[in-house]
Amino acid sequence: MDTPHSSVRAFAVVACGYWTAPGYRFVAWLLTAGMVVLGVANVGIALWLNIWNRDFFNALEKRDLARLFELLWILAVIVVSAGVAVATQLHVKRRLQINWRSWLSGITVQRWLHSGRQYQLGMLAEEVDNPDGRIAEDIRVATEFAVEFAQSLLQCVLQLFTFLSVLWVLSGTLPIKFAGVEFQLPGYMVWAAVAYALVGSLLTYALGRGLIHAGNVRQGREADFRSGLTRAREHAEGIALMRGEDDERERLRGSLFDLRTAWHVQTRGQGNLSLLTSSLAYLAPIVPLIVALPRYLAGEIQLGGLMQTAQAFSSVQWALSWLIDNFPKVADWRASTDRVVHLHMALLDLEESVEGDGERITLHEPTESDSLIMRKLGLARPDGEMLVAEAEIEIRRPERVLIRGQSGSGKSTIMRAVAGVWPWGRGAIHLPKGAITFMPQKPYFPVGTLRDAMLYPKVPEGITDEVLKDMLHKVGLDHLRDRLDETERWDHILSGGEQQRVAFARVLVHKPEWIFMDEATSALDETGQENVMKLLIEELPETSIVSIGHRPGLEVFHTRELTLVPGEKGARLKPEVEASRRALKDVYRVMSEASRRHPREPGFWSSFRTNLRSNLLGR
Repeated sequence: MDTPHSSVRAFAVVACGYWTAPGYRFVAWLLTAGMVVLGVANVGIALWLNIWNRDFFNALEKRDLARLFELLWILAVIVVSAGVAVATQLHVKRRLQINWRSWLSGITVQRWLHSGRQYQLGMLAEEVDNPDGRIAEDIRVATEFAVEFAQSLLQCVLQLFTFLSVLWVLSGTLPIKFAGVEFQLPGYMVWAAVAYALVGSLLTYALGRGLIHAGNVRQGREADFRSGLTRAREHAEGIALMRGEDDERERLRGSLFDLRTAWHVQTRGQGNLSLLTSSLAYLAPIVPLIVALPRYLAGEIQLGGLMQTAQAFSSVQWALSWLIDNFPKVADWRASTDRVVHLHMALLDLEESVEGDGERITLHEPTESDSLIMRKLGLARPDGEMLVAEAEIEIRRPERVLIRGQSGSGKSTIMRAVAGVWPWGRGAIHLPKGAITFMPQKPYFPVGTLRDAMLYPKVPEGITDEVLKDMLHKVGLDHLRDRLDETERWDHILSGGEQQRVAFARVLVHKPEWIFMDEATSALDETGQENVMKLLIEELPETSIVSIGHRPGLEVFHTRELTLVPGEKGARLKPEVEASRRALKDVYRVMSEASRRHPREPGFWSSFRTNLRSNLLGR
């Protein structure tokens, strides 16, 4: 994924606020300072070991037994010191990693789960795939690897300058004859180490640069495969009832094939790179000895000097070969940082789109008014296509309004606009005072107990278990009254009708002043729908109800009806049907059906219908 924001600098802008965030920065800088101090300590111990190495082999060459035993005690101290320093550094590093990850994950989740952004981002699905995977996995990789790289790079820099000075002293000068000219090259082993590492790094970059893109593609395919598995698990019942296993298997097989393809591309890149890195790994212990051998054979250094020189050369070469050793990890890290940055930039673009100066629906905060007012409200898709033409709607409390319309006419979008999660369009919505509850067709159940589900999202005051049990009884769920403390996946074990009944019980517990229902009775039979609607009206007589639905029988429980009819520039509202006229229609319908079942006098009912239409319904 190559985007203008995909860079280390962009990731630093997104993620490095951890070191300035109130409540985090003190610990962040303390841990960072600890990393630096321990890095210096580790390099100091490595230098101590380098000097010990020289003394040990010199004593070994002289067969000085007393000195050898003394050096073995010193080695024990070095080993213990190194173990303590490495273990302490590991604890500090992991503490810094989890703290940074927690902060960045928390900030990302806060931006994602804010004002409906998680829903709005789904409308731009082509822009950002699997935000959950980016938050859970990519942030982990990005922060953990970044700390590891910072630690190893610090170690490399410190070790490079430390052992370059050692190697420069040990190198002496090397006489070189070239084209009849003889000159002395000072510190020749330093130049040899630099040249060796530079050539290796350039070759590594040339062979492995495609790994960044390959790793990005592979992680995207991994996320797609996980998403498919999650979708199959969450919709297991629907797939089973529709016998859709074959289709789902094919989808997962296709996703897995894409993953295998991306895996093989990455494997080929890693294979090409391993040809070089494995060769360099075999040469690593030999090259320093070969480079230092001229001085040893010339008698300018002892065996201890040779081993010290070889170790110093190896340390310099290791420091300069950081890219060779870490390139595969760097590729994975860059892929993850790109995905994290892309998510944040998509959220930023969404925030600017929603909160910018362009034409958007204006949502006015609640006032002391008891009316929900929509002025010149036009609803559009994110791409600008109009769903609902400009409409003027005013709903007073405690009115009950039914909104009807064809599928796709935008009636559910009206509810989303009132909820503030659909900003696309124009016009204004003036919210009334009082709490507003929204009931979608499929209720949401948090992971937890049935009590948690009934009290979601906020716990009202004065609610006891007896109240909850009474509400379950009223909505016809007596078999759940003794299961309030059970933790289950309630959205899996309850039927669609039971879930909607729990949603009605939840509303009765919270007692809002306004209720928006979007096909909230679709899974209930007519008797169940009648019972819960009557229950709402009886228990919450002062609550306004705005229903979105098309099922027959709903109109009986509402005082007004709004109908959206398709139009070229979006659906428009038909003139409202008053409750009194609808009541007469119902009378006419019932009596007409009775006439067909029990005709008594020829011509009577046809005459009655004509009079009813002309005189009472105004047709």
